[in-house]
Amino acid sequence: MDKNKVIETILCICKGIGLSVETKVKTDKWKADVVVDYGKYKVAFNVAKSPRNIEESYLAMREERVCGCWLLIPSKNRFISLDKLPCFIINDNGNNIEVFLAGKREDNNAISLVDFIPSIISGKIKYADKVKIKYVDVCFYKNECWKCHQVSDVYFVYKCVTENGIEIEKEIDCFTPSIVSGIQQFIKEHPEMNLRMGEIKPRFSRTVHTAYPSFGCAYCDSLFGKFFLNDSLCELIYCTDSLPKVRIEIRDTITVDANCWYLVK
Repeated sequence: MDKNKVIETILCICKGIGLSVETKVKTDKWKADVVVDYGKYKVAFNVAKSPRNIEESYLAMREERVCGCWLLIPSKNRFISLDKLPCFIINDNGNNIEVFLAGKREDNNAISLVDFIPSIISGKIKYADKVKIKYVDVCFYKNECWKCHQVSDVYFVYKCVTENGIEIEKEIDCFTPSIVSGIQQFIKEHPEMNLRMGEIKPRFSRTVHTAYPSFGCAYCDSLFGKFFLNDSLCELIYCTDSLPKVRIEIRDTITVDANCWYLVK
């Protein structure tokens, strides 16, 4: 990706919305490719593959009421911790330049540079340590009982969605009571999906010599061991597009660690 192309695009976007800009700004403590004047504060943009001393520069900028932002060109040799720092991987897909808010290249976390620049300048790109989950996206799949060989449905959570629409791929206990009740309510309201799921409850496992919340056979109530299901999940997690998916609303508050940037909608 051409750094100059990215810089020219930033300048064009800022000038198009009537903002004053400077280029190649350098002070005693920091430097920037583009600095945008937004009235009470400024926003400094740097475009690079592997910039150095980001945290020190960011803090020095903040002392001068300047908000730093680093746009990272794809690189195989990058060793930068992106957590909490305003560093965003970018990609030129041929039609436009994308910005990935999650710190990695995922389509569901990408927005165009045209939308990103005015959003971060106006403070609509924010960082969250924790978020409240409003919905979970789950996938159903079939599992054959080891004892009676009948087939039952089980599920896994592959995505969490916050109350303001942030999508987070976060591991969460699928046996959380509010998730279980939401699943049960969904199955009851959608008989057309022909989902047959056993009761979710503690069952005794001879493997681990204790009882734990588990999936079980809808026909004979035999335990579906978590180690066995985890093996299946390792394969299924990469083919969610081919599985039945539903979005379940969570009625109780579930707060999880997020550690991500997001766009306020």
